[in-house]
Amino acid sequence: MLYAAFGMILVGVLCFLYVSLSPKSQKNDQNTKRSRPDQRDFAGSGYSSAYRRTPPSAVSPQLDERIRREREIADRRPSWEEPSLSYARSPEPKPSVVEKAAILQETAEGLSEILPPEPAKVVQFEMDGILYFDHSGKIPFGSKDLGDLDASEEDLRNFKRVGSAILKEEDGKFVFYSGNASYTYLSQDLEQVVFYDQGFVFLLKDGKAAKPVYFTNNLDQFKDFLTQATTA
Repeated sequence: MLYAAFGMILVGVLCFLYVSLSPKSQKNDQNTKRSRPDQRDFAGSGYSSAYRRTPPSAVSPQLDERIRREREIADRRPSWEEPSLSYARSPEPKPSVVEKAAILQETAEGLSEILPPEPAKVVQFEMDGILYFDHSGKIPFGSKDLGDLDASEEDLRNFKRVGSAILKEEDGKFVFYSGNASYTYLSQDLEQVVFYDQGFVFLLKDGKAAKPVYFTNNLDQFKDFLTQATTA
């Protein structure tokens, strides 16, 4: 009897468990069947799951509005527009030359303009002659004529003839041009200019330097030049 009672209790517990668990399992089976797509539909269409089309993503309203405005602007804009060019005018340069201001002086008759002093005129000249050089420095140049010089043969040995020469005054310098050679003397290098009837000689401050002796027929022209140069 004891075994029969235990058997009945066990059978009742099993029946209770079966009844309580069987509806949930049926619902789960139905849900899984609904969630799974029918494989026959895909098999009949001939497309695999790898080629399924994904639904389009939703576009935000702001982006949609921006695209719509850009399309409207593109429709209104002409197909070709000429580029606008802007030119900037450079400032006009100021005159580099300053205008001369007139200086007025009050006189009895009124105002009169004072003119600036004229620049000193540079006197230039050139003359022809024959040039010699005294390399010995022993010839006694004095006030008498060169033809009356009382010089020994040894003194005249170093009295060298250069030849025909042109004497020019250039920027305060005396230049003798003879062929391809030129001999220049500054005015401050001259100690004295001694004149003779036939020419003149430059006595230099450097006693060892050769003295140029110049014979010319235009001696008066050179004298007039020196007079004008000293009074200018």
